[in-house]
Amino acid sequence: MSPELRGRVLVIGARTASEALLSRLAESGFECAMAEDVDGVPPLVVSLQPEVILLAAATKRAAEMLEGLRNIEQLRHVPVLADVSRSRSSSEAVKKLEVDGFIRGTEEMVPRLEAVLRAGRLRESEERTRLRMGMLLEITQATTSSLELEEMLRIAVDKVGRVTGSDRCSVVLVDGAEAPIGTVVATQEDPSLVRLEIEIARYPELRRALETRQPVHIERAENDPIMAEVRPNILPLGVHSILVQPLVCQDELLGALFLRHSRVGTTFGRDEQEFAQAVAGVLANSIRNARLHHALKRKREDLELAYVERYKELSDANRRLKELNRLKDEIIAVCSHDLRAPLQVLLGHGRLLLEGSVTVEQKQSIEAMIRQGRKILGLVESLLEKGKGEAARLAIEPRKLDVAQLCRESTSELNILAGEKGVVVRAEASESLMLIGDEVKLHEVLQNLITNAIHHAKAAGTVVVRALRLTRPDGDAVKITVQDDGAGIPQDELHLVFDRYRHGPKGTGLGLAICKEFVELHGGEIWAESPPEGGCTFVFTLPMAQDALKKKPQEKQEQQQPRVLVVEDEAEIAAVLAEVLRSRYRVDVARDGQEGVAKARNMRPDLVVMDVFLPKLDGLEATVALKSSTDTAHIPIILLSAHQGVAEKVRALNLGAVDYMSKPFNAMELLNRTERALKSPTPEPRGELPSPPPAPVMLRTGNDPGTNLYDKRTLLAKLEVEVSKSRRYHRPLSVAVLRPERPLADMPRGAGDVMRKRLRTLDAVAHMGSGVLTLMLPECNVESARSVIQRLLPELQAASGISFQHAIADVSQDSDAVDRILDRLGAPVQG
Repeated sequence: MSPELRGRVLVIGARTASEALLSRLAESGFECAMAEDVDGVPPLVVSLQPEVILLAAATKRAAEMLEGLRNIEQLRHVPVLADVSRSRSSSEAVKKLEVDGFIRGTEEMVPRLEAVLRAGRLRESEERTRLRMGMLLEITQATTSSLELEEMLRIAVDKVGRVTGSDRCSVVLVDGAEAPIGTVVATQEDPSLVRLEIEIARYPELRRALETRQPVHIERAENDPIMAEVRPNILPLGVHSILVQPLVCQDELLGALFLRHSRVGTTFGRDEQEFAQAVAGVLANSIRNARLHHALKRKREDLELAYVERYKELSDANRRLKELNRLKDEIIAVCSHDLRAPLQVLLGHGRLLLEGSVTVEQKQSIEAMIRQGRKILGLVESLLEKGKGEAARLAIEPRKLDVAQLCRESTSELNILAGEKGVVVRAEASESLMLIGDEVKLHEVLQNLITNAIHHAKAAGTVVVRALRLTRPDGDAVKITVQDDGAGIPQDELHLVFDRYRHGPKGTGLGLAICKEFVELHGGEIWAESPPEGGCTFVFTLPMAQDALKKKPQEKQEQQQPRVLVVEDEAEIAAVLAEVLRSRYRVDVARDGQEGVAKARNMRPDLVVMDVFLPKLDGLEATVALKSSTDTAHIPIILLSAHQGVAEKVRALNLGAVDYMSKPFNAMELLNRTERALKSPTPEPRGELPSPPPAPVMLRTGNDPGTNLYDKRTLLAKLEVEVSKSRRYHRPLSVAVLRPERPLADMPRGAGDVMRKRLRTLDAVAHMGSGVLTLMLPECNVESARSVIQRLLPELQAASGISFQHAIADVSQDSDAVDRILDRLGAPVQG
């Protein structure tokens, strides 16, 4: 039995000396070949592939051979040993040989060769390990980059093939172990073969790896039993060794990494198998992430498509809803014109008949016809009221009316309903009780309460409606009670009867909740009581109109009544304010801020009630104008606004207003606050200048002394007012910030002239410092503002010699505070 092969040695030297050396090495287990000189080495390099070279020549000739060997590319890194056991050269000459070691005796030849071989193999192993780690790192970096999946896999198979020395390296993806078809997404053999579908059944080694989820190593395909069924097909191809590593991530089978050697004598060692396993783990994780990303992207696209389709459906539904709303408005208009006009004619002729000579029976019939006609007219008015929606319920159309008469009419209208139930309804109102209110809404309140009382009264019971005067320190009021003799309401449920969401056997529906809204809208109160004698009583109070005739002559009273100036641009709200205040004061009305300031200076009213959002000059600016003038600084001002913010209230009071009320307002609360404002101490007008109001926020006078433009503080105050106004009237408001290419110590040269020349009078410009300009453009959206800035920048650059960067935002649509918006656009707002 031949000894185990220890290594491959190439011996170079004289044949007579080398043959004995070859024989000795062969007996020691080395595979050897011999060449007498360097010319005979190249053929032996290909056939032997030596691991070490042994020079068995004289020292002088060995130096020449060594130089020739180093010129052969394949042998540059092969270690060289010199056999100097028979050399007669001096030790100095031997030492000059640039070899890896010397053999000075026969006994040390084998140990020296083995030591050199072990060192060389260790270096090769370390080099291969370093190469594998470097390639694994590059593959990992490729899989974590933004490359597409196929490009990333192509890089991976190329690097794996270079490390393992395989002639085929491919990645096959499948949809599970049972999938009959696999897809080759990357291959080293032919990079153009991508998305190639293969039948898994035709590759038994691949099928085995996918089924077992374990690596399959075919060391010799020509005699391995796994390859028996396909051996006739693979032998002509020269397939020798195969390695299949399944790609599994989180128990999900994704595919396999396929490696093949075709050279005889080559196989996949343990190092190559471990490397392939590590690469498979990286690839499996990357493939799974790519699939998840693709699925997520597809889901997002599906959701976006569904959103677009849903948006179209909602748009169509909204369009149809608008059409139906328009149709409703047309129907209401028809009712308004085609029903009210004939009813007014019938009622007019009925009144003419009553004025003529008719019998008692005819008079009763005519009165019944008139009552029923009024009832139908009330129903038409109610229909029109409901058609206006929620906004109509929160608005009143006040006029002077007699509540006692209204109680008697409501009772008379419901006599028929009461008669059907055997209930007697009577009204007790001995005197005329005048107040200012909405007749339709108060009529609905009475009808709801009386109908509710009839429903709960005993059979053959009684419902009593009483109206009487209630004397109070803050002014007389009307007290109206509707009492029935039914089962009543438990004490612990009295506070719940006006709950809008209370339903069921004991519920009262929406009627009482609507009654509460309408009564409070008139400045009154409503509640329920359970009297000791049984039944239930609903009570509500309403403030009465001032009866000036009972106290003093009209002319003298009007002279003593305070004068109130109402400044309101919406005609309906102005009418309500005037009617409510006219019960106690003389009232004048102005339609905008400029008219309000002019009337206040001419008329010198005792009080100004002014809306914040007004055309031409808003309420805050008008307040500053009045408080800055010597002849109007003493006039107290009450500001009104639909804005509920506390900050807005604080700003209004800081400007010098004595009070601030939110819309919609309560009539009684308005009268109480008006009375309190008139009684508050205010300085009388004098000849000298009065002391200014405490810490006002100046809206017009704050400017930059160097430029005569707005400063930062003034612009912020101005912007807050304009933002509120734009949101109320649904108008755009844009802000643009112009920042110079480098910070400046002062205002850009000529910028003020350019701004005044190109901007409108309602636009505002502020120098924020360091050359930064901020432009406020009311009633201008972002696109229009961008056009303005594009026209402005060339002239500004020509005048100042500096380039500017700009940023624009529509602040009417932005929920952030103004200072944060400016900061985001690049304007310095601090300091």
